[in-house]
Amino acid sequence: MLRKTPSLALRAGLIFISIYAIIFMAVLTVAALVNSADHDVTRHQGARTAIFAAANELREVDGSVELPKDGSFAKLAAKNPSLWLMGQSGERSFSFGPVPSTAAQLFEQYRDVINSARFNVPNANPPLRVAEIQRFQLRDSTLTLAAGGVDPTTLGARDTLRGFEPAAVLAVLAGIAFLGFLAMLIALPFFSRAIRPITAEAAALSAQDSGRRLHERKAPRELLPLVRAFNETLDRLAAELARRKRFITDVAHELRTPLAVVTLRVEALEEESAKQDLRRGVGRLTHLVGQMLDLERLSLSGQQNRPVDLVAVARDVLADLAPMAMKAGYEVSLDAPGTPVTVVGEEHAIARAITNLIGNSVAHAGGSGQIRVTVGAKGIIDVADEGPGIPPSLLPQLFEPFSRGSASAEGSGLGLHLTREIMRAHGGDVRLLPTEWGATFRLKFPPPAAERSHLQRKKA
Repeated sequence: MLRKTPSLALRAGLIFISIYAIIFMAVLTVAALVNSADHDVTRHQGARTAIFAAANELREVDGSVELPKDGSFAKLAAKNPSLWLMGQSGERSFSFGPVPSTAAQLFEQYRDVINSARFNVPNANPPLRVAEIQRFQLRDSTLTLAAGGVDPTTLGARDTLRGFEPAAVLAVLAGIAFLGFLAMLIALPFFSRAIRPITAEAAALSAQDSGRRLHERKAPRELLPLVRAFNETLDRLAAELARRKRFITDVAHELRTPLAVVTLRVEALEEESAKQDLRRGVGRLTHLVGQMLDLERLSLSGQQNRPVDLVAVARDVLADLAPMAMKAGYEVSLDAPGTPVTVVGEEHAIARAITNLIGNSVAHAGGSGQIRVTVGAKGIIDVADEGPGIPPSLLPQLFEPFSRGSASAEGSGLGLHLTREIMRAHGGDVRLLPTEWGATFRLKFPPPAAERSHLQRKKA
């Protein structure tokens, strides 16, 4: 099957070809503009190259002007036997090579009045007839040079560059660099678009998507080994998690039967004091097993998304727990609106979260005062008591598993942890609100999808 996603190498090749094509076109455009401005540039390049080579290499030795025998001018003269050079530095005149007499006359006539000019030497064959004169302003004097007799076909790339002024060369290079940088900025988004689909899919994976894997068809060819290794790692993690979940679930189910048998035998005892202690221990163990099963049910089955009325769920939970709470010495109350407060989630899990918070208040609020359950219109449930509150030392690990105030405290330390896991599975959260006395826990559910879309459009 043919792949629809091109490789990164192909994308990179196309991008750099485009960049250099833009640079090449820019250079051609500049050259075309220069040639259109002056069609004699190429023909006069030899004379200009000789002048700039001489200007850089001329040295005064024992009152005379000399050129090095191994310099650029000497190498150019070796390839062009007809190369000639004339110069005037202050009051000193000098010449090199076979200077045409007509060129010498023109130089004598115009050297003091011309800064830069091109001229043709009469009675000379092309391309040796072309010549050029340039005046250079030195620190203490003026240097005027004229040269000709260079065949342009003997010039190399370095010889041609010497014929340009450094400022012009730098300007051209800076322009090419700017165009290349601009082309790179334009091309980078097209290059990064190749890996955007696979990175977005990886970022979208969550704990509830244990069976999902990255699609290899969305990955560029160079990233296929990484994508396959990532998927294989997810397979191993999923297998290990499934094994551990099965183990915990099997242990919890296996404990239920002996716990039921122990409960029946405890009730058959005649001594009431021993029966109370055993009943309390068996009750705690039974509650722990139930919470372990709830945790595994939540992680294995995930959310069964359907509308849930928080008012109805809170009313049912409070009706079930009210006798137990009043027997423990508390007054219970429910404050809820007269209309349904609907969220999307799993009803049994939400009921378990509310039950855990009420049970936490019954166990730790001191056996007196009120336990108030408040349902807000925006998917908020508060469970408040009038007990001693949460010790500051316990706050950092309040929602961690098996976290209890002391070793002798009632409960297994899984209630608040299970509540947090339930809320996270529903896209919400649970937190302890700051209060002057007692403890108030808040369950906050996300708004329904339609309401979230409306809020996002309103913000936009």
